[in-house]
Amino acid sequence: MWAKIEAGNIVTMYSNPVRLKDAEGTVYPASYFTDNTKLATFSVYPVVFKNSIPSKTNLYTGGAESFVWNNSKKIVDGTYDYTARSIADVPQVWTQSEIDDGHAPSGTKAGDPKKDRDGNQIIVIGLKTELTAFVKSLQSSLLNKTDKWVTRKSEKGTAIPSSVTTYRDGIRTAHTSMIASIAGAADFDAICALFDATYNDAGEETAPAPLYNFPKEPDGMPQ
Repeated sequence: MWAKIEAGNIVTMYSNPVRLKDAEGTVYPASYFTDNTKLATFSVYPVVFKNSIPSKTNLYTGGAESFVWNNSKKIVDGTYDYTARSIADVPQVWTQSEIDDGHAPSGTKAGDPKKDRDGNQIIVIGLKTELTAFVKSLQSSLLNKTDKWVTRKSEKGTAIPSSVTTYRDGIRTAHTSMIASIAGAADFDAICALFDATYNDAGEETAPAPLYNFPKEPDGMPQ
């Protein structure tokens, strides 16, 4: 990525090499983008990102890119604007700046709760609540596939095969472990760690990631 600079301002961004034209109308090949010295004669400079895109973007908000001309280095500083999400639910309240800008209802004070049309406080769901709900939904989905055996037992007295019982117990055990791991995460980094498997020095996985580690359906599962 590159940017054209005029009077210290970014006027054009280039995601891919293009042909360039000088003041006399002479056209130069896109291969100029492989030579920063040649590009500088057109006031075009490379973008160098100061950070990288997080590996777990679902745990962040944002994602926009921002660019600033760095005159001393003759490059354009690029930044990926990601913000770590709160692990806890965050009740929304009015700020003084919002009140001053006239966005709040008349009589609102800083710190007053923001409410929806039904009068309920608006809450931004945190990662713990979101992940807990997702793990619960996964458990329900997995158990649902063998619920027919429970129904048959209840309605017809048909015995539930031991392989089915073992599989269902494994799903519940995994669910309980995951919920406990989420609840016990003390901070954002601890939440991130729940998505990471463990490897030895040889690069071999020694333990799967704590989250979403439900047992696989055993071979020969009765239908």
